[in-house]
Amino acid sequence: MSSEKPVAYQIPVDQIDFSPNISDQAENFFQTDADIARMQARQGMVNYDKGQAIKVSSKVLDMCPGRKIRSNAAQAAPAAQDQGEDLDEREFAGSESGEATSAPTIAISAAATATAANRSAGTGRTIVVDDKAVLGATMFLAESGHVARKINLETGKTMRLFHGHTGPVTRVAVYYTQSGEERLVTGSWDKTIKIWDTHTKECLATLKGHTDFVKAIVVRALIVKKTDDSGKEIQVRQHELFSASYDGTILHWDLETFTPYQGGKGGPWKGHVRGINDLCLTVEEDSERPDDAEGDDHGKEYLYSAGSDGTIRKWDITKGQGRGGHCVHVFNHHATTVYRVIVEAVEIWSASADKTAQRLDLETKKVDTTLMHPDFVKSIALAGPYIVTGGRQETIRVWSVATGKLIKEITGHFDEVSSMVAIGTTLFTGSLDNTVRRWSLKEQDLVTPPPQDIVEALADKSAVNTPTNSKGPEAPLVNKASAPKEKPSLMTEEEERELAELMGSDFEDD
Repeated sequence: MSSEKPVAYQIPVDQIDFSPNISDQAENFFQTDADIARMQARQGMVNYDKGQAIKVSSKVLDMCPGRKIRSNAAQAAPAAQDQGEDLDEREFAGSESGEATSAPTIAISAAATATAANRSAGTGRTIVVDDKAVLGATMFLAESGHVARKINLETGKTMRLFHGHTGPVTRVAVYYTQSGEERLVTGSWDKTIKIWDTHTKECLATLKGHTDFVKAIVVRALIVKKTDDSGKEIQVRQHELFSASYDGTILHWDLETFTPYQGGKGGPWKGHVRGINDLCLTVEEDSERPDDAEGDDHGKEYLYSAGSDGTIRKWDITKGQGRGGHCVHVFNHHATTVYRVIVEAVEIWSASADKTAQRLDLETKKVDTTLMHPDFVKSIALAGPYIVTGGRQETIRVWSVATGKLIKEITGHFDEVSSMVAIGTTLFTGSLDNTVRRWSLKEQDLVTPPPQDIVEALADKSAVNTPTNSKGPEAPLVNKASAPKEKPSLMTEEEERELAELMGSDFEDD
């Protein structure tokens, strides 16, 4: 490795060589020389102005929306701040019970185009809310600093901190009990899953079963028929949990008893030969159901899992119960690690370390859209007519679902974009730069020239094959060059880099 250090302002991130030459310096354990160059380049990109950044104390690894609260900022703001959190902000004060002692009154117009300007935690700037869907919205964050956090997206304030994990919190999910109580589920690198009462911050249960990092969780809601004390049949909402880990297995849990499903008869589900990064539940048409069957629900639930072995697996939940999982199909259209999977109607959208996001048609089981990127794609979200992607390159790309055409590239984050959630016409993105940012997806705000790598790909048709997107000639072209091969070790090269990112975290005591 060259001893000459790259200078941040001289080397744009998109020009850095990302070849995996491992550093031999002790202080850069697990990092390649390209990773070190990237880190130095990012030092010149630091900002908290773009995207109305909400700064938190550690890297944001995952996000999910929570229950909406009243849209008046004085009532929506968290009255009770956790000890040590935002103590320099004088707008809010309160007790640990959550009762307000004082709060500013900031009126918000009822009109959809109204604007609410509130102070953003830790930045001293304003957050502008011009999307009705965001008024009163909350978000849960999974952070590398061993905590989960609930924030008010309208004010940027931290509402709750959930302490208890002894490793980075990798995933968050929310569900609501029969009585309407909000519950938070967190998965962690400490190999455990925790269930929290979001009002009291009490940890209700700790689920242990995985032998490696927990990387994915998804909650299943179902209606169960029961008989009440009077003998009357009633319908009760219950919840189950599926969790996945770097140990390559899926576990099935009962969230009513906080125990393995049916005493553990349903797991572990095995099939992936490497770690599992994401899970997704979906309801699809049941081709085996007779047309004259009773009831209007002809759907059947499936679980999809995305793995570091480059595959996406489809599991039949019903047949899998009590039999260790029943894998219906294995999709092999990615060349290496799949980080995220979304199933919508008859389509699978997935993000991968092969530098693509792809759409696969479930009816034909063929890829019809491939979106090329200059680096790993780590996050993906559907937002109306758009598919949005983000990853290790720091930028966010907005594409047309109908045509596969790139609509806009959004810059602002100065580290990997790890997660994203669309609320209304607003996109929220979480990053390893310790921020959550918001971006408008309104049509008038999505006008921009395409990024240079897309321009070059379209211009140099001799270097790529024909488009796989059958929806039109303007689709991004697919480069069929061979992707990096996975190493025959317990962790892939991408996973070692992820570990290096987290080990490099400067954990703060919230």
